[in-house]
Amino acid sequence: MNAASSSGRDPTADPSSLYFVDAAHPYAAAAATALTSHRAKSKWSHLSSVPVPSPLPSSAAAAVLLLLRRRPHTALRFHDFALRRLLPSHSPPPLVLSASAAHVAAASRLRGAALAVLASASRHYSPAQIFNALAATYRRFASAPFVFDLLLLAYLRSRRDALAATSVARRILAAGARPLSSTAAALIRSLPSAAAALDMYHQIYTHSSPQRNQLLLPTVHTFNSLLLAFYREGKCDEFKIVLQEMSKYSCKHNVCTYSIRMAEYCDRRDVDKAQGLWDEMIREGIQPDVTAYNTMIGGYCRAAEVGMAEEMFKNMEMGGIDPSATTFEWLIRGHCMAGDADAAMLVRADMRRRGFGLASEVVEELLDALCQNGRVHDGLGVLREEMRREEYVPTRRSYEVLIKGFCDEVEVEVAIRLQAEMAGKGYNAGSEVYHAFIRAYEKSQDYEMVEKLRKEMAAMAT
Repeated sequence: MNAASSSGRDPTADPSSLYFVDAAHPYAAAAATALTSHRAKSKWSHLSSVPVPSPLPSSAAAAVLLLLRRRPHTALRFHDFALRRLLPSHSPPPLVLSASAAHVAAASRLRGAALAVLASASRHYSPAQIFNALAATYRRFASAPFVFDLLLLAYLRSRRDALAATSVARRILAAGARPLSSTAAALIRSLPSAAAALDMYHQIYTHSSPQRNQLLLPTVHTFNSLLLAFYREGKCDEFKIVLQEMSKYSCKHNVCTYSIRMAEYCDRRDVDKAQGLWDEMIREGIQPDVTAYNTMIGGYCRAAEVGMAEEMFKNMEMGGIDPSATTFEWLIRGHCMAGDADAAMLVRADMRRRGFGLASEVVEELLDALCQNGRVHDGLGVLREEMRREEYVPTRRSYEVLIKGFCDEVEVEVAIRLQAEMAGKGYNAGSEVYHAFIRAYEKSQDYEMVEKLRKEMAAMAT
């Protein structure tokens, strides 16, 4: 994957090229000598004594990396030194220098260092500019092919820019190559739609030239990325397309594949088919993980089979799988949907002992279940305990449920304090809160307050 000029010349040897690497420059040779001929403790002080032309050409700085490429850690440290001390500050890193540093790191399998260099370059240059620089300097630095994968990953990880990463992937394909399967899976996962994900899959594996290298064939992770894309859009009928592709490559399911497919059936409340897939997974000798258990526990809870969900939970712990916050949240929601507030509170107590807190929407469901069972004070206790967690933010709905609960119990003073607290959080009282207070005042025969609140509601409506 090299980019020579139309005349076949190496652009790194052409002084008129943007990618010129001037290995004959006096500073390049002197700097490389200073960093290779002295002990570690003294070589950087010797480097500081090497005369630096003003300005230092980026082609000379890149040449130092070329001469030091077999000492990658020293070369990369010089790269940082050059950016801080030798080149103009407050300006983008020279493109040829960034490409050179990325090649040195990639050729030595210093993945993190290469990603850092490319991520920095991506803040200043377009995908095409960086790709062309890497391609032009690739052969001179005897680089590794996965440097182009790293450029794609740099846009995905540091920039969250799937469009730029897609542009890089297409350039890799246009050069007659193919990204590694792990890189392709990451790209497919990042795309904004299932259609875009499937199109990219076909561009990489169907429309490009055949590759015999096993590292370049799609893997179960590739197909899981496609399944997940369709699942997120609710297009589970399209799973058959992905499963046919898996069969074509003789690719077997893993636990993630089964979890996505089970989630489809659980969402449809068809837990029998989900259980069928679970049983198949066990027969295949695949160990369920916490996500697989949570999928089935959630499916049983939504299907109002909380007893089966509890059985799954017991099997999970007996199998040595540690539950997550999601596990407990599903069990609490399942008991709340069944109207068993006592069981939900027992699960919450177990959850708290293990250091987990509840998500805001689960707190709402638990408060609602408690209030429906006449345990409004317990509900207020739950809210206060959750509010001690720094990351928890009470929702409008939590306040509304409790205010309604206290109004139903004609504990208007507590409800008023909660409504004031609610207002302090920036939540205005809606019609549900007004109706709750009106019913409470009607029960206490305070018709003056009833009339006042009705007038306020009428004014709000206009």
